[in-house]
Amino acid sequence: WNLAGPSEYGFYSNVNPHVSHPRWSQRKERRIGDFLKRDTEMFNGYSKWVADLYRDLDLSKNY
Repeated sequence: WNLAGPSEYGFYSNVNPHVSHPRWSQRKERRIGDFLKRDTEMFNGYSKWVADLYRDLDLSKNY
């Protein structure tokens, strides 16, 4: 991921709405089929099941 697009954001940023892409914010998303945007959920809404996998990472640094 980081080799294919080093100027883009890091791998974990894809699931962290608090880390913006260099060209846009990830705080809002538009779901397929929806017109309005909504708040992006941490870990794409799967926090209940996957947050424990990231517990030792500082997602403000390890992104």
